[in-house]
Amino acid sequence: MLVCVMVILALTVPAAAQGDAIKIGVISSLTGSVSTYGQSVRNAVTMAVEDINAAGGINGRQISLIILDDKGDGTEAAQAARRLIDRENVALILGPVITPAVMAVAPICQAAGVPMLTPTGTGDQITSVGDYIFRGAYKDSFQGRVMAQFAIEYLGLKEAAIIYDVANDYSVGLRTAFKTTFEELGGKIVAEESYSTGDTDFSAQLTSLAMRNPEALFIPDYYSTAGPILMQARLMGMDAVMLGVDGWDSPDLSALAGGFEEGGYIVNHYSADVDSPATQDFIARYKEAFGQAPDALAALGYDGTLIVAKALEAAGSTDPEALKNALGTVGDIEGVTGTINMDPEGTPIKSAVILRITGGQWELVTRIDPVGR
Repeated sequence: MLVCVMVILALTVPAAAQGDAIKIGVISSLTGSVSTYGQSVRNAVTMAVEDINAAGGINGRQISLIILDDKGDGTEAAQAARRLIDRENVALILGPVITPAVMAVAPICQAAGVPMLTPTGTGDQITSVGDYIFRGAYKDSFQGRVMAQFAIEYLGLKEAAIIYDVANDYSVGLRTAFKTTFEELGGKIVAEESYSTGDTDFSAQLTSLAMRNPEALFIPDYYSTAGPILMQARLMGMDAVMLGVDGWDSPDLSALAGGFEEGGYIVNHYSADVDSPATQDFIARYKEAFGQAPDALAALGYDGTLIVAKALEAAGSTDPEALKNALGTVGDIEGVTGTINMDPEGTPIKSAVILRITGGQWELVTRIDPVGR
């Protein structure tokens, strides 16, 4: 039985124009273990649509959103996609948020010929599902390489250990990319340990890793798991440099890590320290609207909506073929995360940033451009 939250938002759409509105489905993780991701994306997407509609919409047509909650679960996400396609007749699906849910939805959209853009999904395999599938974030292979390059060239590390979720494609893909690049650049992976989604006790794995006394520990997972790993590692006395990924970015990380995330480094999609008008304006308005600073998921949600809007404008209609072709070619989009240009495989070309957790805040360390991507 499908249990999901459906919110229909005809944002700033006059009653007379409702029938001509462009219907976009949004699948987001509003509840469940990664709910802060989904809430951030939902907030930013609705904010972007309000901006677009207030400016006159897309070629004179307003956008209405139909938002469903997938709870961070692939089965729920697939059922939500079927509802949006079969019952709501949406022109496009924006979402889901995490890679496992994206991979459950992508084949459905591809088979139905309904364009889909995940604003935040980073798994390399996402766009290989088909030509109707797009993303608004860089790939895991890119961020895995970036973190390995940073560890070797910026931090001067020579040895590292890895702990990852063997049952999560997101975690496995990041582990593989980091390990390959770290070793290619002359580093040594001294030990690896794995666990499965839902595990909460990592003491056995961390004890084994600590015996190798690694200089760094790479933890490629979501905040809900990375937080407890960080806490357990520090409480047992592991003093390795903690290296992470975009999945750590959540206001709940500190509570889950008990403050032991301090000093850790992550690859991320944007930094609040970037001095660009688009970024700073977004941050100020998001804080005003939602009472808290936006995370990277919010930034990607906003930018993903801008990509979709630019494609709708370029296509000149909601014809699936025209919209699909436009999504693969739009560019020069001045987004919160930087200037966005879509590449032929449906992935944006843009930079990554390295952030350090200092005093409980994400501090910009450096920006790395997608050379050799």
